[in-house]
Amino acid sequence: MKYQHYLLSLLVTLFFLGLSSCSNNKVLKNLDPNEITMLGEKCEALHKSHIDAWDSRDSENLRLIYSEDIVHFDGRPIFVGIDQVVDMARAMFIQFPNLQMEVGKTYISKDACLGTWTFWGIFGISENDPGLEFDLLETQDGKISFWRLYYGQNYFDSLSKDMVDDDFLLNFASSWSSGRSSKIGKLYAQDANLEDSLHGISVKGNQPIKEYASGFFAKSPEAKWELVYPFAEDDVEWGFKEQYPFPSQGGIFSITINDAEGNPCEIHAVVILTPNEERAIQTQKIFYEANTLLTCGWAK
Repeated sequence: MKYQHYLLSLLVTLFFLGLSSCSNNKVLKNLDPNEITMLGEKCEALHKSHIDAWDSRDSENLRLIYSEDIVHFDGRPIFVGIDQVVDMARAMFIQFPNLQMEVGKTYISKDACLGTWTFWGIFGISENDPGLEFDLLETQDGKISFWRLYYGQNYFDSLSKDMVDDDFLLNFASSWSSGRSSKIGKLYAQDANLEDSLHGISVKGNQPIKEYASGFFAKSPEAKWELVYPFAEDDVEWGFKEQYPFPSQGGIFSITINDAEGNPCEIHAVVILTPNEERAIQTQKIFYEANTLLTCGWAK
């Protein structure tokens, strides 16, 4: 009897310790404001130098910012290596002499920079209704080594394509506004991958994703997501078709939370979602606008 009583007590203790550990693991940690500031400034500088090089229309300036093995990927075309990318740029400068561009906002993760690029004077896109390009940039030894592109719907309209799935993205926002991890689970494939590198999150599987959602709701139970601007990438036609069988969908989202004083505050994030053949989310990556993390107290 004494042994059974001891064993029961031990099991109860371990159970409550497990609950405590699970609860602690679920709640998303506060971010380091110095690191967020540094990553934000670094991303802004990288994105600006990228667009400045293009805006110069001097292909030699591109060689200063790209690695020798740079990969450019926006669905249909893929260019590998500095010479192919520079040749592509030269062709663009000749074919579209009226192309204009401006630097937009940037969004960070720990290992990549995502910047918005406003453009017009190409494919009939006007300055009054400019196109919006989303450039996902990865670097190696200080130079851009991978450049993946996504576009707003008016770019695809110019190509007579309907690529942006608004319903898919609006359902994502609605589910993440529900505060219910069970509803979140219905969005994702059973073997889905989710990355939130700023919070140190990289999980695989439907149940771990629901646990991540519980952590998000524990940190900000009142959070409401709103789709601000949707985008997508083009279909892959060659080269990476096996690796990327379904084009990704993405969006700028406004996440309204309450700050430390209880006032509404907006965190801006870009989420990139890749569906599978059943339109369930297979992969998800999230990037944040750095200054909104600081303003709203997620970095403190």
